[in-house]
Amino acid sequence: MKPPTTGHVPGAMPRGRVAGVDYGRRRIGVAICDAERIIASPLCVRETTGNHAADAAFFQTLVHAEDLVGFVVGLPLHADGTPSGMSREAERFGGWLARATGLPVAYQDERYTSHEAAGLLAGVGLSRGQKKDRSDAVAAQLVLRAWMEGATGGPDPRPLPEKDRAGNAPQLRVVVGCGYLGERVARRWVDRGERVIGITRSATRAKALAAVGIEPVSLDVAAAEPGWQAVIAKAGTPATVFWSVGFDRAGGASYHDVHVGGLRKLLDTLAAPGVDSPPRVIFSSSTGVWGDERGGTVMEATPVAPAREAGRTLVAAEAMLAAHPIGPGTALRFAGLYGPGRLPRLADLRAGLPVAADPDSWLNLVHVDDAAAIVVAVADAAAPRSLYVVSDGRPVQRRDWYTLLAKLCGGPPARWDASVPRGRGGDKQVDPTLLFTDLGITLAHPDALAALPGLVASDPCTE
Repeated sequence: MKPPTTGHVPGAMPRGRVAGVDYGRRRIGVAICDAERIIASPLCVRETTGNHAADAAFFQTLVHAEDLVGFVVGLPLHADGTPSGMSREAERFGGWLARATGLPVAYQDERYTSHEAAGLLAGVGLSRGQKKDRSDAVAAQLVLRAWMEGATGGPDPRPLPEKDRAGNAPQLRVVVGCGYLGERVARRWVDRGERVIGITRSATRAKALAAVGIEPVSLDVAAAEPGWQAVIAKAGTPATVFWSVGFDRAGGASYHDVHVGGLRKLLDTLAAPGVDSPPRVIFSSSTGVWGDERGGTVMEATPVAPAREAGRTLVAAEAMLAAHPIGPGTALRFAGLYGPGRLPRLADLRAGLPVAADPDSWLNLVHVDDAAAIVVAVADAAAPRSLYVVSDGRPVQRRDWYTLLAKLCGGPPARWDASVPRGRGGDKQVDPTLLFTDLGITLAHPDALAALPGLVASDPCTE
C-alpha cells in the first residue's frame, strides 16, 4: 500500500490559520499557527471517549473561534516510511475531521515527533503528569511546524543562521521578560529566522526558552549590577529591545525598582559610548494608567490618571523612555491580555465566588497572539509613534463577559460583589484606531466574546 501524501498539497489549503493534530485513541493534541504561517504554538489536548458528536462539536467550535482554514494530521509511519496501523487510523480520523468541519486536511510524517516533544519537555519544571498533559500538544506543534517548513507557495519559516530571506544579516532581538506575551513575541522572531536573546530570572524558564530556539540569559533586571554591559559586549547591539517584565513580589524589588530603575540601567548601557546604532525600545505598558473614566473613551491623547501605584510607575517609565537619549522608543499600553491558558477569574466562577467588579463597567481586551503580532509590527515599522493604545477595539461589559464565561465553564451563574466601588478595575472604553491606521493592523481575534467559546472548549483547565 502506498503511504498517503504528506506535507502541503499545492492549492489544497487556502491561506490562513491552520491547526496541527497529533491523533491518539484517547488523547488528541492540537496546535495552531498564525495566519502568515510563521509560528506554530501548542494549543490544547482533547480527551476523547469515542463520542463522535462531542468531538465534532469541539473541532467545529475550534474552527469558528480560531478562524481556521484547514488541518494537518500527523501520520505515525514506520521507520522505513511505510504506513503503520496507527497511521491508517490517523488517516481515517483525518477523513472524519474533514467531513465534520468541511475543511481540507493535509497529512504530515510524524515518526519522531512524540520523542522530540518529550525531549523538549525534559528540562522543564513540570510534574510527570503535567508533561504528559502537554506532550501531545507539543507533538502537534512539531507536526504543524514540519508541514509549514515543507509548504510550497509561501514564506519559508525555518531559521536562517547567516542571512535572512532578503539576503541581509539576521536581526538581533532582545526580549526582557519572556512570560505570557514576551515568549510569544520572541518565538515569532525566532521562526522568522532572527536571533533572539530572552532575559529571565528563572533557570527553569531558561531551559524552556532554549528548547524553542531562544538564547536564554539569566539576569535580574532590578539587581544592583544587572550585567547589561556583558550581554551587549557578548551579543552585540540589538536592533530591537522589547521590555515585557512581569512583576514578581517574591523577588524583593518594588514595582518602581523593576520598571523604572531596571529599564534605566538598560537604556544607559545602550546609550554608552561605543554602542553603535542604539536599538528601538518597545515598552509594554498598560491601559491601567487610566483609572475610572466613567465609561468614557480613552486614546493616546487622553490625560492619564492612574489610581494605583502600578499605573503611576508605568507612567514614570514611559516618561523616562521618552526623554532618554536613545528614546523616545514606543510605549504600548495593552488592554487585558487573554488567550490559551489565561481567562481571568475562571476558577472563581467555577467555585461560585462573586466577581469583585461593577457588572455594568467596561472590559477592554486583546488576544495575546494579536498582541504579539502588534509588537512585531511596531518593531518592523519605519517610523512608529512613541505611544499606542492596544486593544481589539470592541469593549465588552463585564456582565456579558463573565455571564458567558460562567455558562461555558459549567459553573453557577455569575454573581457580583455589590460592595465593590464602581470603576474597580477601571471603567473605560479603549480606542486603538491610531494603531490600526498607522500600522494597518488586522486582528486574528477581533471579537473577544466570539473567541471565548473556543478557548473554554479547547482548554478546560484554562485560568
